[in-house]
Amino acid sequence: MRTLLRRLRRRLPDDRFGALKSTGYTPDLVARSLSVRQTGIVAVLVPHLGHSSFTETVRGMSDELSDDGFHILVGATGFSLEKEESIVRAFLSRRVDAIFLTGTSHSEATVRLLSASGIPVVEGNNIPKEPLDLVVGFSNEAAARVATEHLIGKGHTRIAHAGLEEQHNDRMRDRHRGYVHALRAAKIRVRPEWSIGTDLSMEAGARVLRRLLRMVPKPTALFCASDVLALGAVQEANRLGVRIPAGIAIVGIDDLEFAAELIPALTTIRIPRYEIGRTAGRLMRASLAGQAIPNRIVDLGFELVVRDSS
Repeated sequence: MRTLLRRLRRRLPDDRFGALKSTGYTPDLVARSLSVRQTGIVAVLVPHLGHSSFTETVRGMSDELSDDGFHILVGATGFSLEKEESIVRAFLSRRVDAIFLTGTSHSEATVRLLSASGIPVVEGNNIPKEPLDLVVGFSNEAAARVATEHLIGKGHTRIAHAGLEEQHNDRMRDRHRGYVHALRAAKIRVRPEWSIGTDLSMEAGARVLRRLLRMVPKPTALFCASDVLALGAVQEANRLGVRIPAGIAIVGIDDLEFAAELIPALTTIRIPRYEIGRTAGRLMRASLAGQAIPNRIVDLGFELVVRDSS
């Protein structure tokens, strides 16, 4: 938590920071000792309960911690910083022993609450420049860059991007940034109209594909910043009779379980979702035990999986 405290000192005047440390913002958080008052409960915040990429991480954490008697509480933030803050308040008031946060963008109030709590905090699924405490993830920017470079290597110069709305979503922001950087590095024109933000659903992926096919000129390739969007795009292309990859090549990120079963099978970036959860659990346990943690940022990397869609 030392990094988190230093971060807060830069954001708050000294008198406010001292008052924060001494009072806290939720019940039963003042000067409590984790070593003698552990509840055996770990909180996990994910954006969406219906997305298997998040459930795999929760499962990995549960598998790592269950033998030590820890139980997991899960909250869904809906990609909202305000909702994340509300859930953090609720979980801290129940004296959870540690918290896992998906992503690295948080409200100022959430950062203050976590600092006052004194518990281990693990940020997952990205690599921030300034972590709160502990981090387990991968570079979303690098993953998107590799996916886009793969399409460039296949000869595509008209490459579109589909992602979620980026407000307060560090993963999607970095994936779009990686896409843009890959195009610029290859001296390919970046067309803002070919970058489409939408919601996380298969229907949204289908809408994006229909929109792109109406454009003049139209893209020859599509990088989807989620396999869910890519699935919708592939299914819509099949429905419209657009051949993949001859009519349009499609690449995703996540390597969800359906990716290999699509027709055509989806080229995507494989994310170590389960291992992110297990590693986060190990870091929590070590921190709660007072053990030294030499590597507080763990980058588990990613893998490009090339299949028929590109």
